[in-house]
Amino acid sequence: MYTHKTSCRICRSENLEAFLDFGKQPLANSFVNAPNPTDEKLYPLVVYFCHDCNLVQLCDIVGKEELFANYIYFTSYMPTPKHFIDYAKNVANRFHLSPHKELVVEIGSNDGLLLSAFVERGIRVLGVDPAKNIAKIANERGIPTIADFFSEKLAGQIDEKEGKAKIIIGNNVFAHIDDINDVVHGIKELLDKKGVFILEAPYLVDMFENLAYDTIYHEHVSYLAIRPLVKLFDKFDLEIFKVELHDAQGNSIRVFVGDKSEHGIEPSVKKFIEKELSLKMASIGAYKELAKKIEKTKDDLLKLLCELKKKGAKIAGYGAPAKGNTLLNYCGIGTNFIDYLTEELPTKIGQFSPGMHIPVIHIEESRKKPPDYFLMLAWNYKNKILEKEKKYQSEGGKFIIPIGGIKIV
Repeated sequence: MYTHKTSCRICRSENLEAFLDFGKQPLANSFVNAPNPTDEKLYPLVVYFCHDCNLVQLCDIVGKEELFANYIYFTSYMPTPKHFIDYAKNVANRFHLSPHKELVVEIGSNDGLLLSAFVERGIRVLGVDPAKNIAKIANERGIPTIADFFSEKLAGQIDEKEGKAKIIIGNNVFAHIDDINDVVHGIKELLDKKGVFILEAPYLVDMFENLAYDTIYHEHVSYLAIRPLVKLFDKFDLEIFKVELHDAQGNSIRVFVGDKSEHGIEPSVKKFIEKELSLKMASIGAYKELAKKIEKTKDDLLKLLCELKKKGAKIAGYGAPAKGNTLLNYCGIGTNFIDYLTEELPTKIGQFSPGMHIPVIHIEESRKKPPDYFLMLAWNYKNKILEKEKKYQSEGGKFIIPIGGIKIV
């Protein structure tokens, strides 16, 4: 089931305009166990622009229980664990976290990988994640985790039992939240007066600069930029005081938020806002032009794949990430172009991709008879993949990079 919203999730305005329509698509993580499923659900995937607060968002919202209650994505399988170790170290040092004293809460904590880095430093932690299967694993690993959706109500319960949080973290989760006002209200209530909320999310600017349209799928109901976030937090007497750019999953923003007057606003905030204004991100015209560029990128990729297939090339997909399924379904790339997808995540191996129904095999299985080309669907890990696959390349194998300018390497 899904509902169609007619108002903006930040400012409640009904002054919304659609600018990009991917048609009806399956949920990006809804892998199927047969090549020809008869009951696959499809939902509209249309992107809207709010003329009042400028939030870019989806208005056709799939129920959160269907999306997240039994999630198949495990943080521990990400190829960037050092990112989380460094993250915990930097946060602990910057905000002077004392062992066994201050509390760190993570919203959407998954299997507890990030929180485990705080635990190793002796810091009290609490995870909140709605996926019961994943929360169970986190608890078994010694990371206390509540299997529920974060809300104002839950924040009050945590405050009553554990006290205020010095740090609240939302990594790659903020864009997933439909009732964002309720969640920010909860953050405000749970956060210590001098505490800090830190969110990390894909940056909308990346879609403009690299045409990273594959970040659009039903789990991501908002596409974040600094200007709309400033307006959101201002409603709760919170303010953004620092912004950083990170490349953990493509270009992501790390945003630091606290009570007004508690933290001096750093120049980085103005710098990011000026960047967004330079791209005319306050105007629908810029988004309509973006949609045209995305359509051309689709056409260019299909043209390249057709040319390679005519030459008899064998092509496979490298990775089976959610974003890859947006690309495959939008472009209509199925087994007519690629033979299989490779993965290391056990929950996907042996399954078929949503929509296009491409078989998923373990990466090691592909080495028995490697393809001529890999379509790099996990392009946000390009450098790590190229480093890992030097042998494949030395034997003549090539990668097609579909985002950020289509190229063969």
